[in-house]
Amino acid sequence: MVPDTQPGALEFEYAARLLAPSMAVADRARAYDLFLYLIRSGTALCVLDAVDEGVDEPSPAGFLRLFADLAAVLSAESAVVMSSRVSFLADSPQVRQLLDSGAGRSEQLVEQMYANGVDPARVPHFHLVRLAEPDATPLEKRLTAALELPSGRPLADILGAHITRTLAGQDAGEIEQRLPAAFGQAFLAERTVFSLLDLHRGLGATAFTDGRLDFDACVLAPLLRPAGADHVAFVHSAYQELLAARYLADPAHRDAAAALPGGAFVTGQVRAFLASLPAAAAAPGSGDCVLPAGTYLVGPAERLLLRRVERPVRFDRHAVTVARYRRFLEALDIDGTSPWDHPEQPAGLTHRPWTDRLRKPDYYEDPRYDSYPAVCVNWWSAYAFAAFEGKRLPTALEWEAAARGADGRLFPWGDDPSGADVNCADVWVGRPLVTYQAWYRDFAEDAVRRAWVTPVDRRPGNRSPFGVADMAGNCWEWTSTSLSDVGEAVICGGSYDNPMRAVQTSSKGVYRKRGASNAVGFRCVEDLTETPGTGRAEV
Repeated sequence: MVPDTQPGALEFEYAARLLAPSMAVADRARAYDLFLYLIRSGTALCVLDAVDEGVDEPSPAGFLRLFADLAAVLSAESAVVMSSRVSFLADSPQVRQLLDSGAGRSEQLVEQMYANGVDPARVPHFHLVRLAEPDATPLEKRLTAALELPSGRPLADILGAHITRTLAGQDAGEIEQRLPAAFGQAFLAERTVFSLLDLHRGLGATAFTDGRLDFDACVLAPLLRPAGADHVAFVHSAYQELLAARYLADPAHRDAAAALPGGAFVTGQVRAFLASLPAAAAAPGSGDCVLPAGTYLVGPAERLLLRRVERPVRFDRHAVTVARYRRFLEALDIDGTSPWDHPEQPAGLTHRPWTDRLRKPDYYEDPRYDSYPAVCVNWWSAYAFAAFEGKRLPTALEWEAAARGADGRLFPWGDDPSGADVNCADVWVGRPLVTYQAWYRDFAEDAVRRAWVTPVDRRPGNRSPFGVADMAGNCWEWTSTSLSDVGEAVICGGSYDNPMRAVQTSSKGVYRKRGASNAVGFRCVEDLTETPGTGRAEV
């Protein structure tokens, strides 16, 4: 890769300053020498290790500012390799398009780049490596060594041990239980800088030794850094993110956070910490397919939200099957409509499956497909079927909350991908499909002819905390939610022709209500009421 122009000495110095926070002191001179050598030899390569630990704001806007800084000193032919300890960068569709130099950039992303003073034509080629090892980042390595902890401990355990030991060393251990309310709640309101007086008010007089209200006398000083006159912030955002997760582990606190003006600020790291907490692991999930009323963590990694489900609902354990839908077909009127039709159903629609679209024309007649999902069914037909059974379609919020559970997990079974538990493109190809190019090359030409839906009960491991089965992959599922276009509805969960990264519990799309696809099915819910004083939900 040859730069458009040969950078000058000032640009070298600027790049060094930009890279310096991400380099260990002992290696900085050597890394800078390598950087200079590569540019002088006609190749520009920039490596940012654990970039999420140094970016000023873990959001698309924050990373875009980093890209703008790099674009100022590197050419479009340069290569930037970044590593990240969390999945934010890989999970953000907009940022992923920027990282994937071979994919077309969205119009919205181009507008954001121009708004930030970045010429899209000059943006370097970005590549991302997810750091999977718990001791792979500078923060984790440093704390593991300083605390003399065994290698391989989760980041939450490492940070928790540092907080506990810091306070114990100051005989202030009782303060730890007050930290989530003081700092975790503040993080959700996007407040990361605190005055010393704030600390005194939130934690009490025991937060300072000798009655002195100054930085050196604060028992939390090893965890903090000065942030202006008489103000402090945590030395790393991960500390406050852990405290935010501890705060959210209490359902009452989730309700309070959901009510914050403008919504709570929840990062992917907060979600990951929450999923690792014992309180989240012990959260209610009886397996009876009942989603309790409450506040749930939903949305994609780059824009996590806290949203409240106002009343309990019972989900179908499985997607509606061919056998169930056949009973509905037998009850249809002669013209293919039914007494259960939506009042706004367009004229001329029939609830009989679109056989021209079906992979198997006898799909609804052959008993061997009885346990397969009912696909090639449009939204209007899904609505009528649900009414036929005395049920309804779930909202997109209910669907995602039932799939993710109280901890906001990435997959119904947890945070780790599992090819054995999901019907998706990676399984049909036999290896991970990380980029769009890999999907197009390895799946879209050959495997797509073999891939299809499978029986709804084939993967017992694909089970949400509430006992709802197969909510990731196999087929997308209709919901009752429409966005800007009332002729479209939200579908959830991904299907057999999507890669693993696109069949997470947060995966959503929109599909025209009149549409019928081999990759779209549905399941139903029924409304419940809680018996006062018992906490039990009843129909």
